[in-house]
Amino acid sequence: EKHRELNEMRRSWSHQCICATWRIYVLRRNELSTFPYLADWHLPLLRDDCFISESTYHNYLTNILGVLSPVNIDSEYSTVNRKQTWWATELYGWSGGSSLSAKYVEPGRRRSYIDGFALKDSTLIPEERFVTKEDIFVANEKIMQETQFPEARLIQTDDRGLPILSSWEHYYRLRSLPPRSPAALLGTYPLTLYYAIQRYGIVPLTVAQMLDKPLKIHIVGVEKELNFVDWFQEVGFLLPEEVMIEMTWVVREDMFPQCSQSKSISMQLSTNIKLSIIGGTYGDSIDPNFDVNGGPPDMIIGMNAGLYAYDSWRYVVSYLH
Repeated sequence: EKHRELNEMRRSWSHQCICATWRIYVLRRNELSTFPYLADWHLPLLRDDCFISESTYHNYLTNILGVLSPVNIDSEYSTVNRKQTWWATELYGWSGGSSLSAKYVEPGRRRSYIDGFALKDSTLIPEERFVTKEDIFVANEKIMQETQFPEARLIQTDDRGLPILSSWEHYYRLRSLPPRSPAALLGTYPLTLYYAIQRYGIVPLTVAQMLDKPLKIHIVGVEKELNFVDWFQEVGFLLPEEVMIEMTWVVREDMFPQCSQSKSISMQLSTNIKLSIIGGTYGDSIDPNFDVNGGPPDMIIGMNAGLYAYDSWRYVVSYLH
């Protein structure tokens, strides 16, 4: 009986997802936990206690960065931190859009990088502009001057002219950020999306350009990203300006923030990215063939979408394959 239960567990959706994921993490453990280019500011955030408590990160955001007020009482949080910088949802989880920080998120509210990061030193924030060939040249010049064995560390571009970002050093140098900038803490979200396009979107991007149409991308499992919508302009700034993207965020109805006025929002993030935010679930309230906003997507990307936590993802993933 125990043998049968063990076999059933191994065949379960959660087991298949989480074991494969953790195998990748373990194989790349050293690489994923080492950031040689960044200054020492990030080292306290890699300690074991950060994985079991928010206290260290809370202290960093409030007392070191100074981007949040050191309060954790509901009434105070709503008045002092309700301005909702992009850091606000780094604490207290999401809880279906009802957590202490999530319930004040307004997805349609636009913010500049300066307002979103809320850092006193503007040199720690990237400029809101497109990356140019000159930026790549200047970044590589600095790599040649400042590093050992620089040839292996230069920023390359692929056949479509997209920068190949292989490390945080590449991104920081390309965007003229000093190593002490904490931008990496929030940068993981847009840069994961950019990496997916650059690394795995060769065919759909090439076809879209041949047909003179935008690349359609669905982002599923969206939660805290709703608090820093404009930070995803960074994807457009890293892409060539002529590469057009139509991006749709698919948000479960019960995951929208409490104060959200609408569950259907459209905006022009940058000159080359149009964003639509819709509430629903594939195969339920949304077309099971993923035909949303005028056609199926060329790519579907899930960042922390809880693939292992919900058995319903099994059918979505199976359908896509």
